[in-house]
Amino acid sequence: MMKKYKASDIAKWFINEIHPEPLKLQKLLYLAQGYSYAFYDEPLFEEDMEAWVHGPVVTSVYHEYKDYKFNPIPISYELIKFDEQALSVLNYVKNKFAKYDGKFLEEMTHNQEPWILSREGLDPDERSDKTISKQNIANYFISDLLQPEDEEWDK
Repeated sequence: MMKKYKASDIAKWFINEIHPEPLKLQKLLYLAQGYSYAFYDEPLFEEDMEAWVHGPVVTSVYHEYKDYKFNPIPISYELIKFDEQALSVLNYVKNKFAKYDGKFLEEMTHNQEPWILSREGLDPDERSDKTISKQNIANYFISDLLQPEDEEWDK
């Protein structure tokens, strides 16, 4: 069984590694949670995510870093020790998604089922604190991981 962490500890890892702006940080948290389900069938962190206008958000982490607005978070933290499974998820997300900016990642999450289902019945700019179901995140990322890569279809 994988250890569950606090979203704030996961956020600090990403901040140390790449100093993202708050929007990008939120999307990386969402992706880390999703790929944790895909790789290990378990959540990486305990907190729920909400379906805000600009994508998935861990509210407590948002409030911690919101004052940075669109700027990189220039902090370096003393980190807790992560187990190998957590580090594999974190490094996977960093290596695959850190190259993108927050707006690209926002658009990507807006096209994914967990956020779409949680925003059902809401106007695009309507505020919401609806929780994104952990089960929906798990189902989406597990099924997404099992899909063959585009290149494999060309062989």
